[in-house]
Amino acid sequence: MKVTHRVLANRRLACEIYPEVFVVDGGAVLSTYAGPANGYCPCEPVESEVGHVFEISEQQLEDAIRWATSIYRPRWR
Repeated sequence: MKVTHRVLANRRLACEIYPEVFVVDGGAVLSTYAGPANGYCPCEPVESEVGHVFEISEQQLEDAIRWATSIYRPRWR
């Protein structure tokens, strides 16, 4: 996965798979919508020229997408 963000708490690399839903290097999933984030984004964007990538298994990605779609709540504008 191409790195798009960095986790604020521990600086680990992350990729945004849905708006405000992130897969972290190592397979964890974080979101503004769930857990301790409490409405705040747990990640910050990285510069576009960073170009880092990390690998997760297909199963980790499927699990992340399943979890993300179960908690995803888009903001009404």
